[in-house]
Amino acid sequence: MSVNYLILIFTGLYLAGTFFYYKYAVKKGIEFRYKPITLLVVAVLFLVALYGIIVGKQLI
Repeated sequence: MSVNYLILIFTGLYLAGTFFYYKYAVKKGIEFRYKPITLLVVAVLFLVALYGIIVGKQLI
């Protein structure tokens, strides 16, 4: 398995978990505790890995 696929899987799981926690927090009325810069970095890493898979170049 290539590095791009591993990064895509782990960042995708992180973003999906964050999204589901956000929906849960809104539903329960509790504070959403993730830092925006962390989410931005993970989202950019996800997009770069996705681009690498589409184009066929390795990220690292």
